[in-house]
Amino acid sequence: MKKNVLALSIAAMIGGFAGAASAQMTAASATKFEQAEGGVGHILVVPYFTTQNDNMSVFHVVNTDTVNGKALKVRFRGAANSDDILDFTVFLSPYDVWTGSVQADANGSYFLTADNSCTYPNIHGQKISFVQDRLADGWTAEKRVNNTKEGYVEILNMADVKPGSDLFKTIKHAANGAPACADSVLEQTLSINPTTVAAAATLGYDTPTGQLTGDWYILNVAQTTTFSGAATAIKAVDAAGANARGKFVAFPQDNAATGVAIGDYTADPLFKTGANIVYGDGTLVAAPLVAAVNYDFPDLSTPYLTTTTTPEQQASLLTQAVANTGVSNQFATDTLIDAKTDWVLSMPTRRYSVGANYAEATNSGKYRVFNAGVVAADNATRYFEAGTTSVDADGNICVNTTSNVFYDREESSVRNGAVISPGTAKVIRLCGEVNVLAFKDTGNSVLGASVARQTAAVTYENGWGQVNYTRALPVVGSSFIKLTNAGGAANGFSGTYGITWPHRFSK
Repeated sequence: MKKNVLALSIAAMIGGFAGAASAQMTAASATKFEQAEGGVGHILVVPYFTTQNDNMSVFHVVNTDTVNGKALKVRFRGAANSDDILDFTVFLSPYDVWTGSVQADANGSYFLTADNSCTYPNIHGQKISFVQDRLADGWTAEKRVNNTKEGYVEILNMADVKPGSDLFKTIKHAANGAPACADSVLEQTLSINPTTVAAAATLGYDTPTGQLTGDWYILNVAQTTTFSGAATAIKAVDAAGANARGKFVAFPQDNAATGVAIGDYTADPLFKTGANIVYGDGTLVAAPLVAAVNYDFPDLSTPYLTTTTTPEQQASLLTQAVANTGVSNQFATDTLIDAKTDWVLSMPTRRYSVGANYAEATNSGKYRVFNAGVVAADNATRYFEAGTTSVDADGNICVNTTSNVFYDREESSVRNGAVISPGTAKVIRLCGEVNVLAFKDTGNSVLGASVARQTAAVTYENGWGQVNYTRALPVVGSSFIKLTNAGGAANGFSGTYGITWPHRFSK
């Protein structure tokens, strides 16, 4: 009898250990980031979205993993100073594709998806207006609305979802093409953060393996024009350069006060304090300038690699992966075909180096807030600091380029400026997180941009150019060229065409 009781007790104990082991997460193995030339990664960045001038922006995200589901954080940030204007969680099953669009009404941009993939909260078929809470209170209502109409998108693989788990079963598409998306299962994610790994593993979470691709297009129906491209992909790899697992970084998608030490999970200088967090006048920030809640996490600076124990290390390595010393591309302004060109110059990791303190006047030494711990590979050079940045009249934080050269198609060039004599040579100033450089056109140009826009007064009709900076900057983007065939409309067919060329860059 005692032997049987003992045997049962041992069996129960073994079963308990076995069950716990089955609910463990796979160890993280990624040690560094690479900008993935193949377009597949753990992090996707859409360098630009717009709803200006009747444009709409559409996004596709593909899970190329044939085994695991994915939990994604999707965050839209404004073009001026990278403020969060909308975020939510998306769950993808293996082979899954998720789609959505951004359009605009009188209240600003709104997000809409008819895709069956699970979102949390459930926003399927709903018109979700962009949120203006993090924009400056002192801005006019018109300016606040306008600042929801341009920006960029971050998409982060927070975790994988293991086959066989309840979470996997509810996000897996059924025979009718729709997953259950059961609230009773998805709401359990509201009690999960990186400090609850055992509970997260039991629910079905595992460490993220990436394998995401993304695409975008900007569509203007009235002008019969489309621009398209692939999202910038950043891959987490191991020491041998192979695709690897990042750390588990899923957080609740709610507005509750987070139960973690905020400074351990973000490099955003508006959310934290410490020796690295300083105003533009050099004084330390005494208290967080914005109160972070659960939906603010994870961001792209949340430690993801086995080699990053602090957000500053994470943000440094991520910025190093995309930083370059200059970009080049083509432009066209040929009047015969009514050609127009806009360049988008987006800096998607700048927020982890500098943020705007809207409680202060733009000319105050406390308007710019820096995280001095985000540095280049030499562990000393900062990408953005007080001496290399400024603030424009709109409150956008600016950084100067060091030189630019524009060439025509016949080898002529103008250095350090977009104007030839007798004009004054100018160096391009990147004001805002997402900058649009319109060639010669002071009107709507191609994209209708207005949040962080400037005009390059090149005299050359067509050609190419380089924008350079001696201190590397995390710049990505494309050249958007619009052409019109005057005879098209007269003959009953569309005569407007859009060309998108990604920037070339040097490290």
